Amino acid sequence: MKKLLIFIICFLLLLPYGALVCSAEGEEPVVKTANGCYDIDAPEYETEIALLVNADTDTVIYSKNADRITAPASLTKLVTAMVALSKSDDLQTVITCSQKAVDSLLGTDSSIANLKGGEQTTYEMLLYCLFLPSANDAAQVLAEHFGNGDANAFVAEMNKFVKDLGCKNTHFANAHGLDDTSIKGFDSDTQNRTTAEDMYLIAKAALKNDIIRQMTSKYGKTMPETNMSEVRYLYNTNALLNSYSYYYYEGAVGLKTGTTDKAGCCLISSATKNGYTYISIAMQGNSDYVADGERRNTAYLMCRYMLQWAFSNMEMKVLADNTYNVGEVAVKFGRGTDYVALVPSEDITAIVHSDIDIDNMTVEYDKDFPKEVDAPVKKGDVIGKAKVVYNGVEIETINLVAQDNVKKNYLWAMFNWLEKLMSSKVFIVVVLVAIVAIVVLMLSTKNKRRRRRRRKNSIDIVKDYSKLAK
Repeated sequence: MKKLLIFIICFLLLLPYGALVCSAEGEEPVVKTANGCYDIDAPEYETEIALLVNADTDTVIYSKNADRITAPASLTKLVTAMVALSKSDDLQTVITCSQKAVDSLLGTDSSIANLKGGEQTTYEMLLYCLFLPSANDAAQVLAEHFGNGDANAFVAEMNKFVKDLGCKNTHFANAHGLDDTSIKGFDSDTQNRTTAEDMYLIAKAALKNDIIRQMTSKYGKTMPETNMSEVRYLYNTNALLNSYSYYYYEGAVGLKTGTTDKAGCCLISSATKNGYTYISIAMQGNSDYVADGERRNTAYLMCRYMLQWAFSNMEMKVLADNTYNVGEVAVKFGRGTDYVALVPSEDITAIVHSDIDIDNMTVEYDKDFPKEVDAPVKKGDVIGKAKVVYNGVEIETINLVAQDNVKKNYLWAMFNWLEKLMSSKVFIVVVLVAIVAIVVLMLSTKNKRRRRRRRKNSIDIVKDYSKLAK
C-alpha cells in the first residue's frame, strides 16, 4: 500500500511536466505563415497576383502568384520613362508631337492626353501626361523622339534595360502597354508580358529616380497651353494619392496604375514610414467588388491593405549578436575538447513580424555544412553557412564562425595517423609483400648455404692418373 501511494504521488508530480512537453510539441506558431511568406490574412478582395516587399532589404513579406506571366498594361510606362530619362533629364526640352505618333492610337479607345500632330510641349509635361492620366499618346511621342524617329528601336532599348535589371520574364512590344488583342496568351513578341517579381525590380529602380518619384506622387498638375491647345488639367489615376478618395492612403508614393483586358486592374504603390520602405504590387484585379454599395477597384484595395499590414506588423529587429550560441561542430584532434561552439559572424538583423523573436526560430545548416573540422581552429574561422528560419520562412542567411580557439593535439594526431596507416589496405599489402620478400630472401639464402656446404664436402674423382705423375 505504501509503495502504491508513493507511485501515485510521483505520477502526480510528473504529470505537469509531461503536459508541458506535449503542449510544446503541438504548439502553433506565434505568427501564421504560408508558402514561405507571412500569412497576411488576405481579404476577400485579394487580387489574383499580389506581392509585398520590403525595399530596404528585398525581404518578401507576402507573395501570391508573383511568378505568373501576365500583361503589364500601363505599368509599362515606368520603363518608358526610365529609358527616356537615361537619355536626357533636361525637362525643359521642347518636343514636337508627330502626327504618326498621335495617329497610332486612333481607334484604341485608350487613355490619351489629346495631343495633336505638330503640337509642341516640354519633355516635363509629356512625362506628367505619361504618369498622371496614363496617356498612351505621350508614351508614343516619347518613344519616337528618343528612338530617333523609330519607336520600335526605343522599345528594343526598353527590353535591354529590363534585362539588365535582372528581369527574367518581361518583354515589351510597345511603349504604352496596350495588349495585342489579336492573339491569346503571352508567347508572341507582339504581346507585352511580365511578372510581379519582375515589376518589383522595375519599381525599385523607378523609386531611385527622383523625377519619377516626385511626378508619380502628384495627384494633379496643370499643363500650360501650347501652340495647339488650351490649358489642360492632369489628374493621377492612382486613387491612393487622392485625399478625397475612398482608397486614399496617407504616405503613399507613386507609382503607376494600369488596366487592360489581359492585365485586369493593376497598381504598383509604395510608402515610406519610420525609416521603412515597402512596395506593394497588385495585378489581375477587377472592378466588380462591392463595398459600401459601390463597385471598387480591388487592385487599389489590395495595395493599400498590404501597405497597412506591413507598417502595422513588420519591423527591423536585432535577433542575435555575435555571441549567440547557435550550435557546435566536432573538432578532430582538438586539445582539451572535441568540439567548438558556433556563433554568427555578425549580428543577425532582419525585417520580421513584431511578434516573433530568435527563440521562435530554427537554424538550418546548408547541405555541405561540415560535420567535423580539423584542429587547430582559430576564433572567428568561418565554418559554414546556415539559414535562420521561422516556420518555413527564411529570415536570413548567415556565416557561422568558431567562438573559441582550439589547439591541435599533435601526439594524438600522430597515433591516429599510425592507426589509420596500419589499418589501411595499402599498408597491409605492403606488409604482406615485405613478408613474402623476406621469406623468399630467407629461402634463397638458405639454399645458397646448402649449396656451399655441398661443395666443401664433395670429393674430386681423378680419372686421368698421368696428370698426378707430373
